[in-house]
Amino acid sequence: MEVAQTLVRAVIRAFYSTQDVLVIEALTTHSALRDDELAYLMKMNLKDLHRLCASLRDARFIAVHTRPEMQAGKTRPINRTYYYIDYRQTIDAIKWRVYKTDKDMQGSVQPVDESKEYSCPRCRAQWTQLEVLDSASAQGFMCQRCGTLLERAKEREAPGHQQLSRMNNQFKFMTDMLQQVDQVVVPECTFDKAIQAARPIVRDPTHEVAASVPVDTGLNKPSAVKGLANVGPKTMQVTISDGDNEQERLEERKRKERLLRENALPSWMTESSVPPITSQPSQTSQTRSFEMVDAADDEVDLVPSKRVKLETADTSTAAAADDKSAVMSFKMEEEDEDELEFEDVV
Repeated sequence: MEVAQTLVRAVIRAFYSTQDVLVIEALTTHSALRDDELAYLMKMNLKDLHRLCASLRDARFIAVHTRPEMQAGKTRPINRTYYYIDYRQTIDAIKWRVYKTDKDMQGSVQPVDESKEYSCPRCRAQWTQLEVLDSASAQGFMCQRCGTLLERAKEREAPGHQQLSRMNNQFKFMTDMLQQVDQVVVPECTFDKAIQAARPIVRDPTHEVAASVPVDTGLNKPSAVKGLANVGPKTMQVTISDGDNEQERLEERKRKERLLRENALPSWMTESSVPPITSQPSQTSQTRSFEMVDAADDEVDLVPSKRVKLETADTSTAAAADDKSAVMSFKMEEEDEDELEFEDVV
């Protein structure tokens, strides 16, 4: 951890402003700070502090965490912003920037065949070998601008190589410490670990603030979907049985009976609101016979007579019917054809 802290401090001092250096120094010393506490140390207001820390957050030098806290005398929690350093993330960002800068610098290096190897001692003009081929003389290549004999710098380095060498020399302290960091294991730094190892800040009596405690987000977290609560089954249990156990069959039958009782319709849906009709006293069945003549009087002898029986059933038998009333039936009877008499026609 000491090597990682030294690396972060060295990089921030080499490439960032004084305010950025002070923020990193405060977070390195106190491990984690709330935004108002860091503003108190920096002698800045919260708006300017958030703007300053936003640039460091984008550069992956610091990490930001927000949590709700409850102050004494208030009914609603407020969100508090904390700053801390995630050293693994910061070291990875430093490695990436060193690698990107090196690649960008190597891309600007000119090839050997395009380097300007000839220079004019008079007008200080520089020329490549292809540019001075058409101005050759017995003494050598002549300057196309002033006509002076050109000089060739054999050991002169190209401008791109000079910049690359300077960059390597300036970044040497970072590359050396990065090699040392790779040989050790940097511990993981989360917000919980950083806030546990945080050092408190001693304020002046004139700058005291009300203490606040964190709020459990699991209990007061609002629901994402509003409406009726989900009352469906939360778990499902599967039981596999061979069917030979009598106790299991008895429990299954009881469970089905209980479900039938729970799902039964109410009495106001199954029973009728019309009062039933009281039963009538029983009567013996009677049979009445009527004779009906369909033809005229002069043709009585030619048409067979029909008898109608009026039968009244016993109420004890008809009690099974819904209307509880006596049942009457009519029965047509025909006489046998043998009883018909015919007269002789003269």
